[in-house]
Amino acid sequence: MMTPIEQSLTDYLGGYTRNNPANRAHIVNYQDWQRMARLELDRRAASLLSVLPDEELRAIAEGQVSLPELVKNLPS
Repeated sequence: MMTPIEQSLTDYLGGYTRNNPANRAHIVNYQDWQRMARLELDRRAASLLSVLPDEELRAIAEGQVSLPELVKNLPS
């Protein structure tokens, strides 16, 4: 039995590869999906930071401010 994540990915990949054998071959033969997923997570985190002013970025970079701590203190 598949997990919900596996089912979701299977559905997506079925559509992605259905009419394009090259897509299927690329997915099967590409060896670095874990690294690419980590890079994509980093890219998404960076997109959050991309809108912040330099002063705030420096505070985060220098450890003066913790985004997780700020979020933990937000009202639920």
